[in-house]
Amino acid sequence: PGSDRCRAFAARLGCDDRLNEAGGSDLIQVAPEAVELSGVEHLRWLKITERGPMRWYAQCCYTPMANTLSTRAIPFASFQVHDLTPRDVLPEVRAHVHLKGALKHVEGPLGSVRPLITALLVRTAKAWISGSWRRNPFFNADGTPVAPREDAL
Repeated sequence: PGSDRCRAFAARLGCDDRLNEAGGSDLIQVAPEAVELSGVEHLRWLKITERGPMRWYAQCCYTPMANTLSTRAIPFASFQVHDLTPRDVLPEVRAHVHLKGALKHVEGPLGSVRPLITALLVRTAKAWISGSWRRNPFFNADGTPVAPREDAL
């Protein structure tokens, strides 16, 4: 199902070429408070399913950028790595998720989702203790998104 949604997002933006060979997205998770965005006026977001993540993209060129949860209270942001260079400075793959929706068998070690969830829980606890969960470039100080939702492309 997750890969299906990655493909649906890419299809809506007309950028299927950014998907990996299994039809999914390569993503890297980061703490939102460590992110600085420019050109926020070009940002838009949509949801493939109402319960799914907010999928952020640059409206000017329909470039997929990131996924976040619908709240800044849980510090989660996963960025598309397709356009990041040099690729060799990115951390190694820790896990492959949503493989049921993959278009082909994913080679190599699949990793475990447990470290990803653990890291998110630790990051959330630290963010709540420090108050850094409030510094999320995708949300205004009142918790509303910094950009409008755009469901029709």
